[in-house]
Amino acid sequence: MDSLLSGGFQMPGCGVPAGVFLRVSASGNEAAIAGGHSALMTTRTDADCFTAAANGAVTGTSLALEQPRLQAAAAAQLDQVRASRARIVEACDAERRRLERDLHDGAQQRLVTLSLVLGKARHRAARADPELAALIESASQEAAEALTELRELARGIHPAVLTQTGLSGAIQALVERSPVAATITAVPNGRFPATIEATAYFVVSEALANVAKHSLADSTQVTIRQLHEWLVVQVSDDGTGGARPVGSGLRGLADRVASVGGLLRIDSPPGSGTRLEAFLPCP
Repeated sequence: MDSLLSGGFQMPGCGVPAGVFLRVSASGNEAAIAGGHSALMTTRTDADCFTAAANGAVTGTSLALEQPRLQAAAAAQLDQVRASRARIVEACDAERRRLERDLHDGAQQRLVTLSLVLGKARHRAARADPELAALIESASQEAAEALTELRELARGIHPAVLTQTGLSGAIQALVERSPVAATITAVPNGRFPATIEATAYFVVSEALANVAKHSLADSTQVTIRQLHEWLVVQVSDDGTGGARPVGSGLRGLADRVASVGGLLRIDSPPGSGTRLEAFLPCP
């Protein structure tokens, strides 16, 4: 037996007009709307809308609840990447120091000994055989040049003066070798973490090399200061400016600075010289 319900209701947000009769079978197996098939389809469609909206609200709530957890996970992962990068840099610097020691204690010492032996041989051959003495002199010059190149190579791997004297002595050595007249306005005397000292050294070294190659400058200045928890390295020149940080040297330098959590900045307006600054964390 069917029961007939009426009452002119309308569900909020649905497309069923007021006054529609809903007939429900007693057995619960049939349902019909007096307004016809189209009204039934509308009711089903609106019901689907309700379901979709409810699902969307649940999804949005879930995402809102998940966002803090996802942000925390991303921050933790970033910290792990930074720590891993710092460990890699420290390991590379340690290997650099080992190679420098091996070159200094091994190949360099052999070349020094060879130069001394050649000097004695040249002295003995000078009277007996001038031609032989000339050959020995040539060999001695080659040994001296090889020794100089090897020292430069060892210095490029890791400067021994940096390990021995810290930034003050190492930067002074760089300035003295600079082809462009360079002056030091400030360098702290204290010691810093090995990776920070090495990074500061190579920043100055690369900057001075770029000044000599590209800037057409008459002079350059090196300034290193500790400001709060940062070591600020600055190299400026009075050259032509217009430097673009696209070369492999500056790109590699920026990567090295970033590897210790620092920042490299270049200010080089055309005609107004260039200023390179590196901000290195130094707690």
